[in-house]
Amino acid sequence: MSNKIETALSLSASIQGGQVSVLDALSPMINSIEQDSSLFALFDRQSVLDQIQKVQQRLDAGESLPLAGIPVGVGENICTLNEETASGSKMLGGFKPPFEATAVTKLKEAGAIIMGKLRVDEFACDGLGCTAPQAVAQDQVLLAFCTDTAGSLRVPAALAKVCCVRPSYGSVSRSGTVAYVSSMDQICILGNHLGDCAAALEVISGNDPTNSTSCTLPAFTFPKDVVSSLEGTKIGFIREFWEEADGLDDVTVWLQASGAQVETLSLPALKDALEAFIIIGTAEASANMARFDGIKYGYQTPHYDNLFDLYIKSRSEGFNRKTKERLALGSLMLSSDYYHSYYEKAMCVRRMVLDTFVEAFQKVDFLATPVIPTSADWDTQTILGAEQNNRFHHASSLAGLPSIVLPFRDGQSVQIIGKSFEDVALMSTCSLLDDQKRRDS
Repeated sequence: MSNKIETALSLSASIQGGQVSVLDALSPMINSIEQDSSLFALFDRQSVLDQIQKVQQRLDAGESLPLAGIPVGVGENICTLNEETASGSKMLGGFKPPFEATAVTKLKEAGAIIMGKLRVDEFACDGLGCTAPQAVAQDQVLLAFCTDTAGSLRVPAALAKVCCVRPSYGSVSRSGTVAYVSSMDQICILGNHLGDCAAALEVISGNDPTNSTSCTLPAFTFPKDVVSSLEGTKIGFIREFWEEADGLDDVTVWLQASGAQVETLSLPALKDALEAFIIIGTAEASANMARFDGIKYGYQTPHYDNLFDLYIKSRSEGFNRKTKERLALGSLMLSSDYYHSYYEKAMCVRRMVLDTFVEAFQKVDFLATPVIPTSADWDTQTILGAEQNNRFHHASSLAGLPSIVLPFRDGQSVQIIGKSFEDVALMSTCSLLDDQKRRDS
């Protein structure tokens, strides 16, 4: 993009104020994507133009739309009506759902323009193949919506130097997302500006009766004015995490300059979250993906001898190696030989992790962690190796806590974790930090 856009909200304000039409505002982005659509699994120019026309008609009729004309992208594991939702997998190639995700419906009702589907790893289990952060960083979209399980989106966001907002589990409906780990999957928001993410979260949050894990609370409402100081706010550093990452001194100076009180907490129980996540996550994934048998759902092999052979070949050919390894491990964890000695103990660890957070939040208001360990290995081919790269995120996902990843300087990012369903307080704190960073840069 030749002209750097200030914020998504400022673009929307210009559109709603009549200074520019939706088509004129979005034409540079459409042209940019047409020139290089490698980040998109699906881009349909005519579909985008049809959405633009409908939003312009609604604006001309006097409707007030909170996200009017804002170009957004969604991960290809989030359903859009009658559009291919392959979730990065051969198993779901060609699948066009006759429904769409609740979050997508809310975005359209608010006037957002769905520019296309962004690529993800198979079933979004890894994260390194997720192109949403790059699409935001390159201004091909101003906001992106993808799922994060346990760092699979937060880590790529930090690498791309964009903001990532992971809401409290249950505050945003999962209806219409392709399930991987149901108890931890959460639609998150990516953007260059935290204020844009807050406006989007107001739209997509809230109760959804079609989703059994949806909370009964109303949608979040964030204050328009950023707090002027964090004086009196206590932020704790998790010692065990910062011992494996750089930037503690810089983050300390940054937070103290905002008026926050910082202290270091030792929470050794959180280091057990990695193994617990692998056991619980692979077990849930194996249960969720049992439906892909080549008959009722998903890819079907063209050559088979009998029904059993059909099952084996369809799943062997439909899933990639990494996914098959996770499904095999998950099936083992749920077997009678391992369920009690592994899965049940992992669930006990999950409870212990939650109790550890509850105790920590009696001492501090928020927790600050690094996003990426210094020993990250992006070429690893093992489940444990891949999850080691996300090891600062398993605990908060197991507990369902809200968190925000903020880039702050020299390519570094920090994660701020808040109390469950206190997303408004977390957003207010991080908005001040984001504003201060922009003033200082």
